[in-house]
Amino acid sequence: MKHVFRIALLFCALPLLLAASGDNARYQTVGGKIMCMCSCDQMLLKCNHVGCPYSARMISQLKENLNKSSNDADVLNFFRREWGVTSVVEPSRHGFELLAWVLPFAGLGTGMVLVILVARKWKTQPAAGAKTEARLDPKLEELRQRARRETEL
Repeated sequence: MKHVFRIALLFCALPLLLAASGDNARYQTVGGKIMCMCSCDQMLLKCNHVGCPYSARMISQLKENLNKSSNDADVLNFFRREWGVTSVVEPSRHGFELLAWVLPFAGLGTGMVLVILVARKWKTQPAAGAKTEARLDPKLEELRQRARRETEL
């Protein structure tokens, strides 16, 4: 009888335990995308700045917003509005911040295309110096021949 009671208790408590770990994981995930605004250059949940004037208030706002909203994007947008765009490490995927996602790939692609075009051009065209052999003044050519004979080269 005791074992049946323990098993029933475990099955009743299991959803609560899973929900608590899910909430903690969400708290860690969203909190890991927010910068502390005390200029310590650390993430909000890892700010170890002694006497930080911002982290306690920001953490309480994070917990409050996570309880109010089930959408992580809404929580991050709250911090963008309240603390500025730089408070959230990950830029949003719309508006001007979309450039932060697009420009690295566009720059890399453009650079690769330019390297390929330049390499093809070099491959199809010989170097400028290889086209024509430099012709020397006949007197200089005569001196060159004499130097080769005298040095036996």
